[in-house]
Amino acid sequence: AIMAVSVALYVGVGGFRAVVWTDMIQYILLAGLAAYVAHMALGLSANEGVSLIAASTMLGADWWDIFSMGGILGALVFIVALVPGWVAEQDPWQKVWAARDDRSAKRGLLLGATLLVLIYSFCLLAAIGLSVIYPRPGNEMEAEMLYLRIISDNVPGWLLGLLTIGFAAASMSCTDTFATSGASCLSRDLVQRHLWPTATVKEMLILNRILIVIMVFISALIALNVDSIMDAVIIATVIGTTSYFFPIIGGLYWKRATKWGAMAALVAGGGTQILLVSYEQFWLKAPLDSISPYLVEHGVLVGLSLSALFFVGVSLATRQAEDIRLAPFFPDIAERVFQGDLPRADRTNPDYLKIASDIEEKLAGDRIHLRLTIEYSRAHEEAGHQLLMWKPFIEKLQERHPVWFTPTGSHVAYRLSQADMQACIKMVHGTSRQIWLNSEPRQEEGDRQRDELVIAYLEIGEVLLELGLQASPRT
Repeated sequence: AIMAVSVALYVGVGGFRAVVWTDMIQYILLAGLAAYVAHMALGLSANEGVSLIAASTMLGADWWDIFSMGGILGALVFIVALVPGWVAEQDPWQKVWAARDDRSAKRGLLLGATLLVLIYSFCLLAAIGLSVIYPRPGNEMEAEMLYLRIISDNVPGWLLGLLTIGFAAASMSCTDTFATSGASCLSRDLVQRHLWPTATVKEMLILNRILIVIMVFISALIALNVDSIMDAVIIATVIGTTSYFFPIIGGLYWKRATKWGAMAALVAGGGTQILLVSYEQFWLKAPLDSISPYLVEHGVLVGLSLSALFFVGVSLATRQAEDIRLAPFFPDIAERVFQGDLPRADRTNPDYLKIASDIEEKLAGDRIHLRLTIEYSRAHEEAGHQLLMWKPFIEKLQERHPVWFTPTGSHVAYRLSQADMQACIKMVHGTSRQIWLNSEPRQEEGDRQRDELVIAYLEIGEVLLELGLQASPRT
């Protein structure tokens, strides 16, 4: 309860920035716990005259046999079950998109992977030491308890409190990350896209804070009512692995992928995995690998294979996406679609100078963050109070200027004009009286993108005028 309240409070107030900073501190605490337990387990096994190499050998030749499903191959299947799901989850992609530039994103990805390997290496060393000190656990629940047992048996009371903070840090790190990503999935992909497309950014901020509290509350209820949190995490992850790994990663790197292939992969892979888990939990009431070793980790190999098969097969059987939707992700298509056209803006025009002077700029790495706020009001005093109907406005804008696209719904519009999705202008309904334009071009493309922002402003102003509204730069 304390963790749930704490996470809901600091995430609700501080948002994604709070998650990033607290995760750094929480990782240090978690790594300290993992390193200490590994050192303690190996030290205790050494006191019994068993070295690390000898302890590894004592695991048995069968465990190290890559062709034995019960040994190291089972561990590799475990990796196949979890890693693809983690790679495709929203929370790491949030961090990638929030990075200041491409270099920071790549460095962060490599650093994060290295730090995870470090934690898992400590856990592996601890497990090898524990295998000497205690009898081999029969299931995951007993394995989890061994970690707590070695701490309670060998740690003084004052240190036990510090190590407990390490466990709490691990739990809070997962909770705050998934609270933000889960809330944004619901608010952006469900509520704003389908139920409330006219919502402004400020209204979505309020909704996100409410959903974060709800997500944390639901998570706390689940955590208090499952026999093994680890098993619950694995079940959730294998469903994610079989549902959206191929649609997301395949869609990014395979231009022949289609939305129908993605949907088929999601339904076939994820649906199969849900059925396998349901059968295991409610009817068989035993691990699926009791039927066949190839059904280890809730039969994830079956669900993942079906997901890949349907993704590729249905994509090849359906029509490829139009080039304009592929251009921001594939340079060869972008070159054909955009043909290197540059925006044509008269920089000596007084309107250009007036609009350009209102563009906010912030240098971040090798990119410039550009922002232009458009305030709108009724064009004629006699028109009375008039609000912008967002969806009709977007439709008319697309009709007049086909360069505007809404690939994820009408709540976000992109001016697709080049082979760089980050540089393309993104438009959102900021407040009830403001439209926000954002762009993140590379530094050398700054002048070009300022021209595009001015052109976008003029296109938007033209359509607003048709709707009885008048655009003006923010005062």
